[in-house]
Amino acid sequence: MLIEIEEEKIEFKSEWFDFKDGVKLLIASANKPSFNRALELNGIQAEQELNGYKEITDESAIKAKLGFNRSVAHLLLGWSGLIGKDKKPIEYSHQTSELICTSSKQSFDIIVFVLAKAKELRDQKNAVIEEEVGKSSSTTSKEASSGAKRKQPKSTKS
Repeated sequence: MLIEIEEEKIEFKSEWFDFKDGVKLLIASANKPSFNRALELNGIQAEQELNGYKEITDESAIKAKLGFNRSVAHLLLGWSGLIGKDKKPIEYSHQTSELICTSSKQSFDIIVFVLAKAKELRDQKNAVIEEEVGKSSSTTSKEASSGAKRKQPKSTKS
């Protein structure tokens, strides 16, 4: 028996957006699997706290916020125009993306922007899918309704 192992293709849309002060950010759609998994794991921790399995502490509250911000870092795939304190361009890496989303003075603004654009990309893709599904179902329903038209038997006068 021949077994072919195929790698699952992970597909999500990404696009460059103008942020501010000449900075451009490459942002992934909110349907990116690693983003959703990171959110899910963050949610599990919150659920454990709410259900009393884990104590809510100042430390856990800070970790939850940082966990959410780290989740958003999965949507930030690249940038141009970010300059460090040393006046040199900041090179992209996922670790640097996490630091920008968790530990910079601009973290909040970046996270809000990235989330808005990621949602926009996801919604655009969903709209295209809905449109395609709508087209195929309207075609199917037209065919079904035209096929359902039968000749009415002629009435006979008695």
